Amino acid sequence: MLTIAQLLEQGAVELVLLDMNKLPSLGLEEQFWVATSWLPTVSVPVLQRVALVLPQTNMYNQMVVESVLRTGQPFIHYDIQFFTDAAGAMDWLVGQVPAQLAALETEWHHYNPVLMQPA
Repeated sequence: MLTIAQLLEQGAVELVLLDMNKLPSLGLEEQFWVATSWLPTVSVPVLQRVALVLPQTNMYNQMVVESVLRTGQPFIHYDIQFFTDAAGAMDWLVGQVPAQLAALETEWHHYNPVLMQPA
């Protein structure tokens, strides 16, 4: 999560896809840190859209994410959408630019080969 914050602080990132499928359950301390330290740090002016891919099997983390976003609402100036798969999230992020979507899907598949395979 710190790497994401560092990239955003550089100001070159406008669109973010966060796949939370492998995220372990967040305890109260982690939730507090995300809401009070991490979220304000990553909410840079250049950020426009955030796509969150949430696991369908971990309802606890889904509720945690929603709670953290409510708590951090004063810092959030960008659009946020929830998705169950990375392909839908990528389409929402860059769907109007087919070449950009194709490049993003290729890169995503390179780093996450199992997540992009058809069901």
